[in-house]
Amino acid sequence: MSEIRVLLDAGMAHHKVGRLAEAHGCYSQAQQLEPNSAEVNHLLGVLAFQKDDDREAAGCFERAVIAEPGNAKYLGNLGAAWLVAGRPEDALGVLERAIEIDSDSVDVLNNLAAAYREIGRAPDAATMASRAVTLRPDDAELQTNLAVALLGTEQPDAALAAAQRAVELSPKSPEAQNALGSAYLALRQREQAISAFQAAVASGPGFADATRNLALAYQEAKRLGEALETYQLATERWPDDAAAQAGLARTARMMGRSDRAIEAYRKAVSLSPGNRRYHSNLLFSLIGSADLDGESLLAEHRAWHDNHASTLAPSAPTYSNSVDPDRRLKIGYVSADFRAHPVGRIAQPVIAAHDRKVVEVFCYSGTAKPDGITAKTESASDNWRSVDNMADDALCNLIADDQIDILVDLSGHSARNRLTVFGRKPAPIQASWMGYMSTTGLTAIDYYIGDDVHTPEQFDHHFSEKVYRLRRNLTCFKPPEEAPAIGPLPAASSEFVTFGCFGNPGKITSACIELWADLLKTVIGSRLILRYQGYEDPVVRQDFTKRFSEFGIEASRIDFEGSTSYREVLETYNRMDIALDTYPYSGTMTTMEALWMGVPVVTLAGNRTLTRQSAGQLSAAGLDDLITNDAEAFVSVASSLAGDMEQMTNYRTTMRRRLSDSPLCDAADLARALESAYRDMWLSYLGNAS
Repeated sequence: MSEIRVLLDAGMAHHKVGRLAEAHGCYSQAQQLEPNSAEVNHLLGVLAFQKDDDREAAGCFERAVIAEPGNAKYLGNLGAAWLVAGRPEDALGVLERAIEIDSDSVDVLNNLAAAYREIGRAPDAATMASRAVTLRPDDAELQTNLAVALLGTEQPDAALAAAQRAVELSPKSPEAQNALGSAYLALRQREQAISAFQAAVASGPGFADATRNLALAYQEAKRLGEALETYQLATERWPDDAAAQAGLARTARMMGRSDRAIEAYRKAVSLSPGNRRYHSNLLFSLIGSADLDGESLLAEHRAWHDNHASTLAPSAPTYSNSVDPDRRLKIGYVSADFRAHPVGRIAQPVIAAHDRKVVEVFCYSGTAKPDGITAKTESASDNWRSVDNMADDALCNLIADDQIDILVDLSGHSARNRLTVFGRKPAPIQASWMGYMSTTGLTAIDYYIGDDVHTPEQFDHHFSEKVYRLRRNLTCFKPPEEAPAIGPLPAASSEFVTFGCFGNPGKITSACIELWADLLKTVIGSRLILRYQGYEDPVVRQDFTKRFSEFGIEASRIDFEGSTSYREVLETYNRMDIALDTYPYSGTMTTMEALWMGVPVVTLAGNRTLTRQSAGQLSAAGLDDLITNDAEAFVSVASSLAGDMEQMTNYRTTMRRRLSDSPLCDAADLARALESAYRDMWLSYLGNAS
């Protein structure tokens, strides 16, 4: 027997019983005798992998593969090492080679599924995971991984079946229980999800994913107090967990604790500086803060660009678009909100009203859960592209192949945005319109589409983009078919005036509460209705009650009402006399809905675009008297209106006609204004390019 064989046998004997230092000594001696031995390097790699030295393991496995490139086991272990080291693309290459050699290797199939999942190829991940389960159906880990893969392909029922089988095989497995909870959550069976995640946490108290998922399930079940408490526990137990900080921030914002949300998002960004989603969420929270001005927000948004987009665009992009100045233009709208969402409700009638002789409309939809508005928007567009799971490069190639002339972002830094696609500059002209009332910070976006009220000239220095002002209001309103008839003025049959707001609690800052409290104290006996999802939670109600009490407003004067159907939300306006706009994050759709229900809205127009959304709608409807410019004027206008029964009644009886006759309900006029803007942008581009 050769000396190397003796050393390897001795090393493997040590290795088998856990004497790793002795095993390493034997393997190292063997390596000195034969440095390029595939078997020696492979065994050293296995040992390094056990010690969590991923870099050393990968290096050893690479040397083994070089020596024996056709060995599926060596290729598979190299792929596993690269996968653990965070190099899924590299892992994929060697794992695909390994499975070609050994098509029945369960370990390789399992790792292939993980690699595909990591790079966003969810269908391929599910295929590999399914093949692995077919070969070894009674393996709980494989069933768990199959469930996770199926969730990535939006097959929650099949995922649930796989997760249930995993739990049957291994009831105490926290990973299996976690997958079961995730499947229930995808099916919106939230209480079952909570039970599964609780079991996962009990089985694996050190399993951070399960704790975070439990918090998420509480959040989706509108048990926000428990969600916040669980996220807080996660951040204390795992202080370097960026995802836990981001979850804490999201829940805090839903509860109206904007300062705490900003603090947690900043921690998430510091812990994971490369995560653009966390950074966008921070910006979305910052724009609603009363503490930052336009210049400060621009600096914050430019930091996002510098961190996540500055290197994306080619230095000298080229386009094959025809340069005919008068031809029909190809306009691409990009959004994840072509659905029952303010953006979707505004965009759909405009897309339907576009003049097809002037523009050809492409919609790049990232909408994960289509609904009736999605269907109407798809029907109204010339070309519909579902791009929810499409990688940035693939989407850029699609946009280039479509030869889009002007690409329009409708998301900004809101959820599921595709700003890193815009950063790559796939179209010669790029613009931001109405989805985000602040700068994006991206130098690759050429224009911010505004108007004289939302974005007066003195705001130009708040934007990295060039502000293009439409000749009219930048939004429109399609009256909802669900809207009930307008009822009589509540104050006419009661002894008090009822104010209200149906805005997101995340928009109700301390400055806003103080403003409303001053009004409630001025209008003796008045009441306030607050309605939005989340107010079902007693912790949220108690928190807001406490915040109002700090400004002298007793709990008996505030009614909290939670989520309900859209029609019932609109019906609630029949119990309200005057709507109060949030500050500084002003309303858009809530303002137009209140007006359509005959309820006047009083707003405080501030010194940023975001603070002037309601001012824009009110101005377009000819209701400038309801726009105020400071806190004192806000209280004065709202309290005076509360004392004028005749004027409130007049608003109630004439408001729908007023809106119907205004630019707010003229989607065709907005479409013409946008088409004119697009032509100006196109001609300017041609002039600069010549």
